[in-house]
This record gives sequence, C-alpha cells and structure tokens, in this order.
Amino acid sequence: MNRLLPLILAAAALTAGASQALAQDPAPGRQCFRVSQMDGHRVADPKTLYVGVRNKDVFRIDMHGACLAGADIGDPLVVETVGGSDLVCKPIDLDLKVAGTIGLSPCIVKSITKLTPPQIASLPRKLKP
Repeated sequence: MNRLLPLILAAAALTAGASQALAQDPAPGRQCFRVSQMDGHRVADPKTLYVGVRNKDVFRIDMHGACLAGADIGDPLVVETVGGSDLVCKPIDLDLKVAGTIGLSPCIVKSITKLTPPQIASLPRKLKP
C-alpha cells in the first residue's frame, strides 16, 4: 500500500492539472467563450441576444422567456458565470440579467450558438454587436 500511495498522488496531480488546463482555454472547435472577452451585445427580440466576443466571434443566446422585452440597446447586461470560471460552453454556465429602468430582469438561457462567418455577415447591421 505504501508503494501505491505516491502513484495515486501523482495520478491525482496530473488529473487536476489537466482539468485546470482545460478550464483555462477552450479546445479548438468548441463553441465556448469567456465572459471577460465579451465586447458588445445587441437585443434582437424579447428572447434573443447577440453577443460579440474578441471583436470577431458572435454568439446567439436564446432565452426561455421574454426577459429581454423592453430592454434597450443601452441597457447593461449583468453577466455571471457558474462554477468559478468565466468560460461559457453550455446554457447552465451563464447567469444573465438585464439592468433596465425597472430593475434587474433575470433570464433563463435556453441555448448558446456560435455563428459562422456567413451567418455573421448576413446579420442586419443593427444586430451586429
């Protein structure tokens, strides 16, 4: 048993290091973004938000309800992540609220979709973040 303990500790350290590395940078091809890299947003309708990331990527965020109803282009977003990382890959990773004239309006995120370059190009100018 004493001989196995160093191996078990080494394996645990490697696993922890790999998990931390994965949490730091999204893998190529993954449809993730970092909240810290968001640089703009546009409300398309009461259930749809477009978010710009790093001045090149655009993500469409669809809500379960009409939490964006009445939101104005100047209304700030209150964005928090779940789990201690600012990496967003799934709807559950994002806690989103809109700060409007009546206070905070919470949103339940239904889906997050990274748009392709042709989809971004086809967005109307007023919806491009």
